[in-house]
Amino acid sequence: MSESTVASKSDLAPRLLVAAIGVPILLAVAFYAPNAGLWAFFTLAACVGAFEYATMTCGRLGVPGWVAVGATAANLSALYWAPGPVMYATASSGLLVLMIAMMRDEGPVEAIASRLGHLVTSTAYCSLLFGGLIALVAERSAPWAVSPEQAGWFLLPMFIIWFGDTGAYFAGRAFGRHKLAPRLSPKKTWEGAVGGALASLVGAFVATHLFFPEMAAWQVVVFALPGAMLGQVGDLAESLIKRSSGVKDSGRILGGHGGMLDRVDALVFAAPYFATVKAFLSL
Repeated sequence: MSESTVASKSDLAPRLLVAAIGVPILLAVAFYAPNAGLWAFFTLAACVGAFEYATMTCGRLGVPGWVAVGATAANLSALYWAPGPVMYATASSGLLVLMIAMMRDEGPVEAIASRLGHLVTSTAYCSLLFGGLIALVAERSAPWAVSPEQAGWFLLPMFIIWFGDTGAYFAGRAFGRHKLAPRLSPKKTWEGAVGGALASLVGAFVATHLFFPEMAAWQVVVFALPGAMLGQVGDLAESLIKRSSGVKDSGRILGGHGGMLDRVDALVFAAPYFATVKAFLSL
């Protein structure tokens, strides 16, 4: 057995393990949690993501790092419970508190501007991107009930992105010849990207058949194909952050398989697009 074959199998095993544990949890949340439970689920994931981003880029968190994590939770809470002016007040207040915390930061003064930039970005990155998922599933008129469409909007983006992730993985292994972005992710190829986009379309049609059979084929394509491409860009964007920070994984929450951002980088990068198309097409 070749070394590359062993590496491929060792890479596949954690993916299957994560799926075996994670899929039942996702299905339970999607179908049985009250709508506010989805807000709590995505907000918790975003806070983990903000923690990982801040840790990757800043090393130690300190009080300012925890303020950034708390600001992420506050922003997503405002998005769900009180959109509009309250969202602006919450986001601006978080920035003010972070600035005050930075004034008492014990690190070198010369590094504070850079550190502040990383922490602001960690909050913005996770608030805005995870916020797209909350915007997709939110049903504020009945937060303590299970919304009839929440499972569909919860799972449709995941079908698109994770079908695409799987398709890109196998297409890249079978046909990959031309590197997509060798400086950021040496294993990714253009052939894998095309295979992933096609697999995302398959995932979208499967999901809409299950949850939204009334959705027209052109709407499925408009929803899925650009979202799939954005997901692949999101994967590369997180690779950029990790490489510039000198880390292999965003965190250790999934053991040897990395962190929260490693698992959802593509999903959250595409989420704002999904939420925007849903609104514009009145889906």
